[in-house]
Amino acid sequence: MTEGVTMQISVMIPTYRRPKDLERCLEALGEQLRPADEIIVVARREDKDTHDVLKGHAAASLPLRVVIVDLPGLVTAMNLGLEAACGDILAITDDDSAPFPDWLQRIERAFEQDESIAGVGGRDLIRQNGTLIDHSVRNVGKVLWYGKVIANHHLRLDHVQFVDLLKGVNGAYRLSLLKEIGFDRRLFGRGAQWHWELSLGLTLRQKGWRLLYDPEIRVNHYPGQLFGDRSRDVYNPEETRNRCHNEALVLLCYYGIMNRLMFLFWSTLVGTSESYGLVQMMRYLPKEKAQAVAKFRDNLYGRYMGIRSWLRH
Repeated sequence: MTEGVTMQISVMIPTYRRPKDLERCLEALGEQLRPADEIIVVARREDKDTHDVLKGHAAASLPLRVVIVDLPGLVTAMNLGLEAACGDILAITDDDSAPFPDWLQRIERAFEQDESIAGVGGRDLIRQNGTLIDHSVRNVGKVLWYGKVIANHHLRLDHVQFVDLLKGVNGAYRLSLLKEIGFDRRLFGRGAQWHWELSLGLTLRQKGWRLLYDPEIRVNHYPGQLFGDRSRDVYNPEETRNRCHNEALVLLCYYGIMNRLMFLFWSTLVGTSESYGLVQMMRYLPKEKAQAVAKFRDNLYGRYMGIRSWLRH
């Protein structure tokens, strides 16, 4: 960065039917030590409550731009917001977050200090029913050689590290790179397309760029209400299939042949507590009974669909 040249930072917030959350987020952005140069809110046309917030006191003093989206899906919304964005850096957060006052200041400093990074992000302190989810971990945002994705962005890490992916609620990227790549339209899902952060992170890694995780770049995160047939507490077969499809598609595109085989073997035989392989199914079978079998089945179907999408693309 040339001395004396100031970065232009845009903030993007996709939002849908969470007016109270959005209001809190905008109020936090209004308290930034390093103000945003523009704040892009992507909203559905029919979402009247959201538009009322955007005309209210929380938004009055902000450099706000509203982008209207008429189709469902987070990726569609973000691509429209990306098209509208200007400047050097695009910081992305969710409507159910409240960035710390030094959020943009720390993001700007990280980009200024290292021109080799494509993205920088940090911790989202999840406050579930008023209680902070908080314990220490050794790694954040890593993809292991056999395909296991370690997230942990919301947990406590005491050092800065380079990562494979950042979390959508707290990540910032060089805008020119985002405009070149875009957000992955191949991903399945009617609401939030799972693993768009994984797709973006691994695409940037393939291009030789680095992503930096700094636990001092912080947002408070208050997981918001989900709509339609989506729930955080009720098992949703479609979401499992879509999540497994998206992860398989992204990893098959990123890996070489041996790693692809190991990923398919591991995800089928073992899996995770979200996407059951055979071992996980047997582990949860006594407690969940038929639902454990359904989760294993939906994992297999999602992986199968991911392979088909990979072969097509």
